[in-house]
Amino acid sequence: MQVKTWLILLLAWCLTLTFSQTSISKLLFHDDFEKDKLGSEPSKWEMAHKGGGQKATVIKDPDDPKNQVMSSSSAPAGSARHDAGGSIYVTGDPNWTDYVAEWDMMFPEDYYMGVVFRFQDAEAFYLSDRRGGGVQYNFYKRKAGTWSQIAGGQFQNRPMVWYRAQLVLRGSDFTFKLKELNDTTPFDKIDPATKGSDGDFKKGRFGNYGLVYLDNIFIGDSVEDLVLSVSPGDKLSSTWGKIKKNEE
Repeated sequence: MQVKTWLILLLAWCLTLTFSQTSISKLLFHDDFEKDKLGSEPSKWEMAHKGGGQKATVIKDPDDPKNQVMSSSSAPAGSARHDAGGSIYVTGDPNWTDYVAEWDMMFPEDYYMGVVFRFQDAEAFYLSDRRGGGVQYNFYKRKAGTWSQIAGGQFQNRPMVWYRAQLVLRGSDFTFKLKELNDTTPFDKIDPATKGSDGDFKKGRFGNYGLVYLDNIFIGDSVEDLVLSVSPGDKLSSTWGKIKKNEE
């Protein structure tokens, strides 16, 4: 009797531990810009540096006028002001540490495009940056007014094509991957465009720095968490891999 009671208590403890660990893991952020007004700033994002710069706006998807996306620049495409690039826009919690982010992005011009992470302020953050020419993809650190390159990498890309990106943060290690949006290969089967390691910044927000269109952004504790709950209003209601324009 005592052995049976002990086994029951042990099983209950294991189940409690499992449920507790599961509840900690979650989807942290999602945005597809469908609830924002065309021409307005994206409601879940804010300009991270004061004193001007191009405003981010919600525009029609160049490939699908029924779909809304975020443009990092409010200037018309092809104009000199547009080519000057966008501002730093961030979202999320300043206390975020480790997470997985996945999103769609299109490069409207052959220009620099950076995703910032562990962003603390305009002089303290990391940057995964597309360079001009459509090949180089590097990691940089912005600290105390200076830039330093952490790691270099390559991924062949071209303007006006939708890509799917993944950023994984684990401790001091960063991994960035990229593939064309219609590529069904799982990210765990794709080689990184860039890998790097640096321990200066432990936490911070997620955002964008440069000229780009963004859509379907998911951030979670793990890949398995990049899932939306099912509700009548969700255009993306099952998994991160179902892009909303394919569901319409």
